[in-house]
Amino acid sequence: MAGGELVSAYGSVGWDGIGVLRIRYDGAGLDALNCSLRGRLGERVVPVEAVQSVEVSDSGFRLVLRDGSDPLQAVTGADVLLDPYDFPAVDPVLADEIAGDIRRTLVRRDVPATASTAWLVAPPAAADRIEGRDATLTVANGQLTFAYQRGVGRKKRALGDPWSVQLGDILDVQWAPYQGGLGGSGFLRITTPGTPTERPKPKHDPATMRTERGTDIDALFFATRLLTRIRP
Repeated sequence: MAGGELVSAYGSVGWDGIGVLRIRYDGAGLDALNCSLRGRLGERVVPVEAVQSVEVSDSGFRLVLRDGSDPLQAVTGADVLLDPYDFPAVDPVLADEIAGDIRRTLVRRDVPATASTAWLVAPPAAADRIEGRDATLTVANGQLTFAYQRGVGRKKRALGDPWSVQLGDILDVQWAPYQGGLGGSGFLRITTPGTPTERPKPKHDPATMRTERGTDIDALFFATRLLTRIRP
């Protein structure tokens, strides 16, 4: 086939019939966090080399990406956000046709099902500075700097204030959305060679910036961009 476009309540998946998928998002009917995420993502371009498999069922169409191909998925992990590559209630006939064509392209190009060694999907655009609940993070001159807010405790400032770490010394980046309840917060944190096995709570962890409701997606995009800086 020469390509086609699947339309879902969550957005659309366009296949050019050659090797590129263009995803346009619509968060209508989703919870606030996922609605904000999809609205902010807008559109993503996914090369077929990033795809591990395609699933078509009575409930819809789903792309399964190779591990390590999409930095956004690498930061969020599993079961945190609605899968951004799952599109329910699409035309089943067209879904089967597009899925079949993608599978044939994967075979023709000999795309492995193993983890990717390089990012194949671009991270969302993000600023080099973000302000959180207890710290401001800035990327500049090959470093990530934590500048803590007034009033944070001694444990939070244990590594210095401000505290900077070379991007090359960051091993991992993690993000979690706001959790409800009294005193709830989300967080963005990094792991370095000096990170203890048992981490302090985000409130006391020098390598963690806590976030508040409404800034989750900004922190997610910052974390995703940071991950691609430490793992080009």
